Amino acid sequence: MKKLRTLVLISLTTMTVGAMAQQSATVKDSSKTEYILKGLRPVKIKQIGVYVAPETQISYLDGHVKPLFGGSAMILLNQKLGIGLSGYSTGRGFRNGDGVDFRYGGVKVEYTFRPSKRFHFSVPVLLGMGSANDRLGMDNDNRNPQPWGGPSRNGFGNRFFVAQGGINLEGNLFKYAKVFVGANYRFAGIDNRRSTSTLDYNQVSGPSVNIGLKFGLFDHPLQKKSK
Repeated sequence: MKKLRTLVLISLTTMTVGAMAQQSATVKDSSKTEYILKGLRPVKIKQIGVYVAPETQISYLDGHVKPLFGGSAMILLNQKLGIGLSGYSTGRGFRNGDGVDFRYGGVKVEYTFRPSKRFHFSVPVLLGMGSANDRLGMDNDNRNPQPWGGPSRNGFGNRFFVAQGGINLEGNLFKYAKVFVGANYRFAGIDNRRSTSTLDYNQVSGPSVNIGLKFGLFDHPLQKKSK
């Protein structure tokens, strides 16, 4: 009987030690696991800037080539990431009987690659809202021409979501100015079921080429340089 008890105790001790060793090995192995977010740290903002960018786009609207005038007001982080507001319009002076009145704007994000180089590239993306009027701008009875704003429940024509992305070639003119040229494509989401005119997304979506200037402070340091 004593021998049996001794054998049982030895067996239990061996099993316990083995389980502890296996658990220790498991914990050790888990420390080698690689995680998606492991090692990622917030980017430290070392420089900040602010600038305005007047811009002209030549765009294809409703089968016609028309200019759009506008620009952006941006905050710049580390000379690379710009965040701000942007807006464009055909302008009242360009309203005519064979085209559309068009304006849009929204939040703009732009990333610049290697901004310290004389020439470099940037990728702007805009998300926002737009509005447009059809060719004739008639009232609901199609009799009388309407003033700026056209036929609509809210007085601003068709309203729709706009998403625009593109690429710019940018050059450093001097410390407080840059020049850029580029191309982009505009997506407009008009819902004809809720529309008060005959416009559809094909008439206001399309490619554009653009040229503009940036004026402002681009590289203000947030930390004082050590002497």
